[in-house]
Amino acid sequence: MEPTIIVSGDGHIGARPEDYRSYIDPEFRSGLDDLITENNEFLKLTASRPMVSQVVDINDDEFPGWNAQRRLRDLDHDGVAAEILHGGHQGSVLPFYSVMNKPYPIDLRAAGARAYHRWAADFISASDGRMLPIADPGPCVDLAETVRELEWCAGQGFVSVSLVQNTWDESLPPVHDPYYEPIWAACEELGLVLSVHAGWGSPQGKFWEFAKQFEKLVVGAGASDEESSVKLMEAMAASEDSPLKLDMGPRRALWQLMLGRVFDRHPDLRLVLTEVRADWLPSTLKLLDERFESGATPLAMRPSEYFTRNCFITPSSIHLCEVEMRHEIGVDKMLFGTDYPHPEGTWPHTREWIRHAFNGVPEDELRAILGENAIRCYNLDRDKLAAIAKRIAPSPAELLADPDVDPQLLESFHQRAGYTRPAEQADPELVRELLDEDLRLVGTS
Repeated sequence: MEPTIIVSGDGHIGARPEDYRSYIDPEFRSGLDDLITENNEFLKLTASRPMVSQVVDINDDEFPGWNAQRRLRDLDHDGVAAEILHGGHQGSVLPFYSVMNKPYPIDLRAAGARAYHRWAADFISASDGRMLPIADPGPCVDLAETVRELEWCAGQGFVSVSLVQNTWDESLPPVHDPYYEPIWAACEELGLVLSVHAGWGSPQGKFWEFAKQFEKLVVGAGASDEESSVKLMEAMAASEDSPLKLDMGPRRALWQLMLGRVFDRHPDLRLVLTEVRADWLPSTLKLLDERFESGATPLAMRPSEYFTRNCFITPSSIHLCEVEMRHEIGVDKMLFGTDYPHPEGTWPHTREWIRHAFNGVPEDELRAILGENAIRCYNLDRDKLAAIAKRIAPSPAELLADPDVDPQLLESFHQRAGYTRPAEQADPELVRELLDEDLRLVGTS
């Protein structure tokens, strides 16, 4: 029987700040001292986060966020043939350009993105095509320079690029603006998939402002350092104002690209929404379709048709309800994500997670969601991945066997990632409000 090709659409990598020293342009190296200080503050927030120590040790030189050989061993353990790699994890901050950084000037952010790309290219060099990174466009001020950087990344094995305004910059146009046309054209030509990940669209500094507010409250209440860190992270995950909240921002990018007619001009361009769940999607597309049918939009097709043609979704650490809703979401539109090495991810229990979540799912649908859709989306080398899967992957029979999973482990799945949480429905009033605002911005309402 042919092995099951598992491709994770959501993995995370990133070096320690000092490791970027040989990759960043010499004139910006002095900025790494500030980044090291920022990183030490960041680690105080993440070191005591619930379950981090139970997954991986961020103080270990073999932490898989920056140790490629350890990472490959862990992929083998979980039966994952390949993974799409986003920048950033709980072990370190990224160099200057991300939403989790403090505010930095544009030139330093651009230099940091270039340094990350060069480090990531070296990181994946020994993976034989199993580790596939996502670039970041950085601040898109010089579009010709941005395109040249994307061309370099594509030549180094990058398969995707974060959507522009990944880190929000009010001095630059919004996503739907024609300003970004050279980037859309380059991505379509280079085969780079657009990526929107949880946290997309936040400005730099918001994370730190929020952290300081809650830290004062928690520490002021007399909690221990460990208790403070745990309560802080829990508060940040729960608050509507938190930059860590899976809010409408990343989801809104979906229809902003549609309204900007990006998919009309570039029908072969692809977009993947990652770690923003998938249960909300059917009700949201229904609302968007209703607005299209009422007129007064610039769209040439229904939003659901754009989604079917151009888009995919990766609900990392997949929930039971999302598997149950797979036909409403689209079996051929869903990707699987382990979110490794985040503590809310499926490692080291990916096989058990799949076996329980996909209980009763037909084999062809199982194969599609676990890997075949990702191969099609990112235009991966299927023969190479099949050869890897033959060596490491569980068989379909193993994954479709009776899901005899320890109840305590299932409870761990839920504590990590909300595994048994009920499906979320789109808030109709909020979707209509945001859509009306975007329609006004593009001049059709």
